[in-house]
Amino acid sequence: MIEEVTVFVTGDSSKISTWSNVPFFFTEALISKGIKVNRVNISPSPICKKFYRPFGKLIRIIYRTTSYNYARSYIHFKNVRFRIKKAINQYPNSDVFLFFGFSFSSADLTKKPTVLFGDWTYDHHFRYFLMKEPDFFERQSVKREDAQINNSSLIISLFPGVAEYMKKRYINDNIHYLGNVINSLYQVSEDNLLKIKKKSNKILFIGRNKYLDGAKTLIRAFVLLKRKYKDLTLHFIGIETSDFENLPNGVYCYGYLDKANDADRDLYYNLLKEAKVFVNTTPQWGAFSASIEAMYFYVPVVVTPYDEFIETFGKNIEIGAYCESNLDTLLAEKIEYVMFHKSYEQLCCNAHNSVKEFTWDSYINKVIAKMEELPVL
Repeated sequence: MIEEVTVFVTGDSSKISTWSNVPFFFTEALISKGIKVNRVNISPSPICKKFYRPFGKLIRIIYRTTSYNYARSYIHFKNVRFRIKKAINQYPNSDVFLFFGFSFSSADLTKKPTVLFGDWTYDHHFRYFLMKEPDFFERQSVKREDAQINNSSLIISLFPGVAEYMKKRYINDNIHYLGNVINSLYQVSEDNLLKIKKKSNKILFIGRNKYLDGAKTLIRAFVLLKRKYKDLTLHFIGIETSDFENLPNGVYCYGYLDKANDADRDLYYNLLKEAKVFVNTTPQWGAFSASIEAMYFYVPVVVTPYDEFIETFGKNIEIGAYCESNLDTLLAEKIEYVMFHKSYEQLCCNAHNSVKEFTWDSYINKVIAKMEELPVL
């Protein structure tokens, strides 16, 4: 039986704003099961980062587009290893040492099981998102991460395609996808939401500025739709007005909304409740977590058919529409199709029903079951 777990997170896992809310919901779900959780913050040391800066600048002169930084450096790796050893001694009654992300592990530091939980690996970042080979320094970080993954007791990915990729790449034979989860603080009511959405004219986009390609296409599509539907409004969460050169009338940017802040949280969930459609057609990745949270709030979606979404919901969806390319004219057609669908309310219900089982309570039961299968040496 798992009674005590020590979790390692880059950030404070007790804060909902850390790592897209996941560590907060994960640890709270463990606690709800009566499991003691010890929280260890492995954020980069400010002092070490300061001394690393000259070296980092030199690397960027050699490799201008490198993603290698202090958090990926060998210095940080050794610093975190020291903190892991300290935590192992501090929490000797831990049944499991669990890491958010795949870059660190306690596998060769303790006989207790080590679990790595995350979305995707650094290597996958290059293969899928960047579609290029890592540079010399990036390769060293990939090798370190590979070793952590191969030596750990259990690996869990939030995405089915990533889990399959990891099974092929690594010698570790205990790699799993257990489903995904909705990071919502609220339960929803069908009747109230459907009434609100039926009258709504709001298009909602959630995503940080790395999703700007999709956001800009959406603005152009919105302008096209606005000619026909004068009352439409477009709302951006996670992106600032300053991220755009010009914004047409009816577009509102709220920037990052912190769910730990009462006003931000209320605004965030009110926008979800009132949204007619969720849109993010950024190529390759359309803010998966935000998409399924919107779907939980009965919001149909318009996204690109990227691999993980297809793996989860299929090639033919009745929860909204796929937009096969990030083109404004096509996107305008897809949004219009969803917003004014003859069975719009059914799309809303389909969206909710397809994710309603993605609860943290259900998910954490599966995680605990996998951890309880691990041998204790």
